[in-house]
Amino acid sequence: MKIISKNPFRDTKLSGYQGYFKKASVVVLAIAIFLVVYSLLLSFTSPNHYAAAHIGETEAVVESAGGTYIGAVADAYYEGEGEFRHLDGSVYEGSFSKSQRSGQGTFRFANGDVYTGSWANDEMVEGTYTFADGRTYQGKFEDGRFTSGVFSLGSQAAALGFREFSADVEDGALSALNFTQQDGTHYNGALSGWAEIKYADGNTYAGNVQQGVRSGQGTFYWRSADGAEIASYNGGWQDGQMNGSGTYYYTKDTYPKLTGTFKQGVPDGEMRYVKSSSKTFKAIWKDGACTQVKE
Repeated sequence: MKIISKNPFRDTKLSGYQGYFKKASVVVLAIAIFLVVYSLLLSFTSPNHYAAAHIGETEAVVESAGGTYIGAVADAYYEGEGEFRHLDGSVYEGSFSKSQRSGQGTFRFANGDVYTGSWANDEMVEGTYTFADGRTYQGKFEDGRFTSGVFSLGSQAAALGFREFSADVEDGALSALNFTQQDGTHYNGALSGWAEIKYADGNTYAGNVQQGVRSGQGTFYWRSADGAEIASYNGGWQDGQMNGSGTYYYTKDTYPKLTGTFKQGVPDGEMRYVKSSSKTFKAIWKDGACTQVKE
């Protein structure tokens, strides 16, 4: 291996770009899911193209203003397998093509983060990004940003109150969550869309959510300590509360039930109380209290 005393490559100033990852919070503390917001700023060091005068050696050590390259060279380029040691302490080991990271390689950032995976045109394409604190992202990248994959809290889960936590990423944003909190709360589903939630007290919800909060159409089940159904509500929701048209079932059976409009979690307005298949009453409710009953 020959040490080249002068730098045959043109040094390009190291460029930095920030990739963000919004850790969107799931509030379930209306009844206990908290919309966790992670604001993660990632800084990537990217040595761009090194051009050069002709070099005939197949392996070299090249000292440059950006750092030191050790590895294969061809026709004035870093070409093939090599290692680039940046001045800030970060190191890339892997494949190069025309002095750009291309193919499979590992980048160890100065802050302890590590990316292992595929590269093209000096950019991360698809692989695993492991943060120094144990969090991970596995999936695709574009312009240095997470685009489509799975984010996990890894070893940080327990410190943040979770037994486990993972999130799907689509188009650079959180799209779905799957986590279990230390108190037993479990969330599985879209951040905005359909989700299934089991709360710490054993009650469950299956239906639409908006940013992790019950919103739209859904069914809530009140359950006993052994998981048996006690009562349920099927209908509209807003901001985690019963809101809109819906039906409340007083037991696990079809009757009795109360059908009508709910507002901020309680019956409000004219309702139908169905005692049995043959017995129905009209009732007027205001702010959760029945004020009048008509047969």
